[in-house]
Amino acid sequence: MATDILVKTSNPAALDRTMNFFGAAVVGGGMPGGYVKIESCFVVRCFGDAGFIKSTIETQGYGEFVRELEELV
Repeated sequence: MATDILVKTSNPAALDRTMNFFGAAVVGGGMPGGYVKIESCFVVRCFGDAGFIKSTIETQGYGEFVRELEELV
Protein backbone atom coordinates (compact mmCIF):
# COMPACT_ATOMS: atom_id res chain seq x y z
CA MET A 1 0.00 0.00 0.00
CA ALA A 2 1.34 3.45 -0.89
CA THR A 3 1.15 6.62 1.19
CA ASP A 4 1.67 10.20 0.02
CA ILE A 5 3.34 12.73 2.32
CA LEU A 6 4.13 16.42 1.93
CA VAL A 7 7.74 17.51 2.28
CA LYS A 8 9.38 20.94 2.15
CA THR A 9 12.70 20.82 0.35
CA SER A 10 14.77 23.18 -1.76
CA ASN A 11 15.94 20.43 -4.12
CA PRO A 12 13.21 17.95 -5.13
CA ALA A 13 15.43 16.25 -7.72
CA ALA A 14 18.06 15.38 -5.09
CA LEU A 15 15.33 14.26 -2.68
CA ASP A 16 13.84 12.05 -5.40
CA ARG A 17 17.19 10.39 -6.17
CA THR A 18 17.77 9.74 -2.47
CA MET A 19 14.24 8.50 -1.74
CA ASN A 20 14.49 5.94 -4.54
CA PHE A 21 17.00 4.04 -2.37
CA PHE A 22 14.41 3.84 0.43
CA GLY A 23 11.35 2.75 -1.56
CA ALA A 24 9.84 6.19 -2.15
CA ALA A 25 9.74 8.82 -4.90
CA VAL A 26 8.86 12.48 -5.35
CA VAL A 27 5.68 12.40 -7.46
CA GLY A 28 5.95 13.80 -10.97
CA GLY A 29 9.65 13.47 -11.64
CA GLY A 30 10.20 13.29 -15.38
CA MET A 31 6.70 14.44 -16.33
CA PRO A 32 6.29 17.62 -18.43
CA GLY A 33 5.01 19.82 -15.58
CA GLY A 34 7.72 18.76 -13.16
CA TYR A 35 7.22 17.61 -9.59
CA VAL A 36 3.77 17.78 -7.98
CA LYS A 37 3.37 20.45 -5.31
CA ILE A 38 0.58 20.94 -2.78
CA GLU A 39 0.60 23.79 -0.27
CA SER A 40 4.13 24.74 -1.43
CA CYS A 41 5.35 21.24 -0.54
CA PHE A 42 6.44 18.36 -2.74
CA VAL A 43 4.49 15.10 -2.72
CA VAL A 44 6.58 12.06 -1.79
CA ARG A 45 5.00 8.68 -2.43
CA CYS A 46 6.11 6.01 0.02
CA PHE A 47 5.80 2.44 -1.22
CA GLY A 48 6.95 0.86 2.03
CA ASP A 49 7.07 2.03 5.63
CA ALA A 50 5.97 5.69 5.56
CA GLY A 51 7.15 6.17 9.15
CA PHE A 52 10.67 5.18 8.18
CA ILE A 53 10.63 7.57 5.21
CA LYS A 54 9.35 10.45 7.37
CA SER A 55 12.04 9.80 9.96
CA THR A 56 14.78 9.50 7.33
CA ILE A 57 13.80 12.77 5.66
CA GLU A 58 13.85 14.65 8.98
CA THR A 59 16.88 13.08 10.68
CA GLN A 60 19.11 13.09 7.61
CA GLY A 61 18.21 16.67 6.68
CA TYR A 62 16.71 15.88 3.27
CA GLY A 63 13.75 18.12 3.97
CA GLU A 64 10.97 18.86 6.44
CA PHE A 65 8.04 16.45 6.81
CA VAL A 66 4.81 18.49 6.85
CA ARG A 67 1.94 16.00 6.92
CA GLU A 68 0.52 12.79 5.51
CA LEU A 69 -2.19 13.04 2.86
CA GLU A 70 -5.44 11.14 3.34
CA GLU A 71 -5.48 9.94 -0.28
CA LEU A 72 -2.97 9.43 -3.06
CA VAL A 73 -2.53 12.37 -5.43
